[in-house]
Amino acid sequence: MFGRFSFLCIMYLKFEFNFFSMKLRIAKSLLLILFSVFSSNSYAQNQLFSTFNKEIFAPGDTINIEVGLNDAAKIKTATIHLWIENIANGRKWHYKYPLINGYLNTKIIIDSAMTPGNYAFNFLMQKNFFRIKGEVKNGLKKDNQINYVLLSKNKDIVPGVLPLDGNKSFMSECMLFQDSAYIVFSSYDHKANNLEINLINELDSAYTAADSLTHFISILDKNDTTVKANTIPSDYNFSAQDRLYKSIMPAVIVNSKSKKMIDDFQKDNVSGMFGGSDGMVIDGLESDEISRALNLFNFLMTKVAGINIKNNDEGEEILMWRKHRTDIYIDEIKVAPDLALQISLSDIAMIKIFEPGVQVSFGSGAGGTVAIYLKNGVYKRENKPTNNFRIMGYTGLEVIWK
Repeated sequence: MFGRFSFLCIMYLKFEFNFFSMKLRIAKSLLLILFSVFSSNSYAQNQLFSTFNKEIFAPGDTINIEVGLNDAAKIKTATIHLWIENIANGRKWHYKYPLINGYLNTKIIIDSAMTPGNYAFNFLMQKNFFRIKGEVKNGLKKDNQINYVLLSKNKDIVPGVLPLDGNKSFMSECMLFQDSAYIVFSSYDHKANNLEINLINELDSAYTAADSLTHFISILDKNDTTVKANTIPSDYNFSAQDRLYKSIMPAVIVNSKSKKMIDDFQKDNVSGMFGGSDGMVIDGLESDEISRALNLFNFLMTKVAGINIKNNDEGEEILMWRKHRTDIYIDEIKVAPDLALQISLSDIAMIKIFEPGVQVSFGSGAGGTVAIYLKNGVYKRENKPTNNFRIMGYTGLEVIWK
């Protein structure tokens, strides 16, 4: 049924795929597909085709897109990069989709505020599929495996083990997950948070497209008759190398008192009940007191009166507060204490602590809550040795374009 592909393991999430013209509705929030490819990845140009439900749209409409490979194509699994470009001003949007069994079906909902005009949908096929790949820069001679724990944005936690070769390099089987995830590496036979990992994401690196095509659409304002449909320049040419968003807004000078970096971080990263003002905030962005600590739990015990360290029945260290176990969250995902201890302290942007009785999620609060937030995006220093990363997966199959 799957041609020359052997699927070893499938773990399901809320992520829909059309597969042999049959829609699969997947029940979990993370999908990992591990498979071995026994055939060679052979590509030929002009194998891609696309079908749109129509060519002229209005803000608020849904664009139904099918992308596939001609029967002559031998490849069944690849990655489709979609670059949408506003032809008038050059603004671009980037989406990344999995091509499974040579087929993709996705929906893009046009935001009601989208600017009317003519747009180019540029599809570029990359032969690679997402996989974890990298090397342990400070690995020991005896190390032949490495642990990892993957935390999805949808709150699922997936552990795994990867073999190390003689150069301490590793590579997983192909993986599929939606949006972003956070991954933590640790030594296989002992707990350590001092690993230095060099992680490579081939999907976000430079690549040569195995095939490409461009499809044009028009978005019309029903109340504006000045915009004409399909006035597409005959010499249009999309450059995969020009991936920068072109500025279309004038510079604005704002004269105001500068906010603390931690305030901006909370605005960008803290949500729901974690945003309560009754939490104690420890800044890891503009202060180095967290990164200078020798151990996370000991640091918390010295900072917060009432928190103690105890060992559970399995001998693992846990935090206790007023005789109840303290809940620990990383980026608002509840985790086991041993995972929190594997985090490099220099990668912590902020710790937010809620006293016992303050509920930040269902069933929490009796022993207090420790919410750890990790540095990401503009808040993360590049080229710094670390054992944990934020990684980007695939775009969901139904998104709002705005």
